[in-house]
Amino acid sequence: MSRARLTRRRALGAGGLGLLAFAAPAQAAGEGSVLLGLWRREQAAEFAFGANAGAPPEFARIRAHAAEHVAALATQLAAVGLGTPRRARDVAHLDAAAARLARAGTRAAAAALERELVEVYRAALPALPDGKVAMTVATILASHAQHELILGAHPLAAA
Repeated sequence: MSRARLTRRRALGAGGLGLLAFAAPAQAAGEGSVLLGLWRREQAAEFAFGANAGAPPEFARIRAHAAEHVAALATQLAAVGLGTPRRARDVAHLDAAAARLARAGTRAAAAALERELVEVYRAALPALPDGKVAMTVATILASHAQHELILGAHPLAAA
């Protein structure tokens, strides 16, 4: 019977594997938390863009994009083992920017919401180590930047 000699290298290697076993779920939990926050913001935007019957015509298109974003983020949440929470049913459950849009229904409020979403997504990207998840989030970020341009809130819109 041969006993493998425990060397420093083997001990460190075993410890490293043990750390990796704990790091993967922790990483997924952090990623899930970021995705959950993004999902909440998207569903709030979807609600807000649909809250005003007399809203500018581009609001319907932006709302449809928000619905696509909600679905894409729900898929990513499922991939990290999380479900989606209940959707907001009234203005009281929205973030401040979405609530302003839902109440006012103006292009200025919509542009402010889109500008804020661009920043939220920009801040979220570095916290997403999975390349596929990061690509989904970057695509949604680009969509919000486009919305900001459409609404005329960005300096490039005047060019």
